[in-house]
Amino acid sequence: MKSIPTCTRPDKVILIHHGALGDFLCIWPQALAISRGNPTARLVFAGPGDRMRWLAPLGFEPCPPGLSRALERSLGAKTWPEELAGWRMLRFVIDRAPDMPPGPECSVLRALPGQGPPVHVRRAYAQSLEALGVATPDGWLEEFRRLFAGGRSPGDTVLLFPGAGHPLKGWPLVQFFQLADILTRRGFEPLFVLGPVELERGVIPSGRPMATPHTLEELERLLLTARAVVGGDTGPMHLAGMLGVPGVSLFGPTSFAQWGPVGLQELSLGLSCSPCTATCRGLECPRPRCLEEVTPETVLEKLEDAGL
Repeated sequence: MKSIPTCTRPDKVILIHHGALGDFLCIWPQALAISRGNPTARLVFAGPGDRMRWLAPLGFEPCPPGLSRALERSLGAKTWPEELAGWRMLRFVIDRAPDMPPGPECSVLRALPGQGPPVHVRRAYAQSLEALGVATPDGWLEEFRRLFAGGRSPGDTVLLFPGAGHPLKGWPLVQFFQLADILTRRGFEPLFVLGPVELERGVIPSGRPMATPHTLEELERLLLTARAVVGGDTGPMHLAGMLGVPGVSLFGPTSFAQWGPVGLQELSLGLSCSPCTATCRGLECPRPRCLEEVTPETVLEKLEDAGL
């Protein structure tokens, strides 16, 4: 495996990513590739600190405050700050990169490159990194599970994730309730899992068992005990699939082929108007039939296909 070409010193690399959880998990194979391709390099991660739980075992360290401030000052600047001299920067973005100084110090890797046929964002990132001389390892998923899913001990709990980054990406709550009732009658234990966004929006399943993990570590522990998961195009579903938890991922406005979690069953109605967006920017729909018309019975069938 080749190492990343560098401008001055090949032993200092900054991986930059400030996106959502699902997108971050899609770049994890590239983080592994960077680690293996540069075994003696100092590896730094500039992004949310809670992601370090999945990067520290690869040899990454959190971005020191001085470097973080230098990265902030570089945005919109004409030249790179002195503190970044000798660093090779890899900035992962969806499609839009911030204005940065010119030069080979920083490479931008896009999930949606905007040319050629659509591919899964994980593959798009891999292609960008391969262009820099680093190939993504074939066994990246097995490595993730070896590192983080060793304590998996599933019971009878089926985790239901009613939230999504955009309200129009979520399956209606009433259908989640109906599915929960069916699962209960079949002897399973449905558990609604809510994050900060759902609590803020008031997506609260009153009278239903629910969990509100406060950290990604708590979410990971919860997933490792789950029999299966059901949810939409959302970060926790990506984590579930990478940990080896079976389940059903409901897609409507966005494309499973581009954004689908690895290891999960796809459920899409295939309407002529769907998918209708890649980024959800400006997404508006008076009646999102692509998700409203998905029945609990259809989800249950997919769950059974997944091994429930």
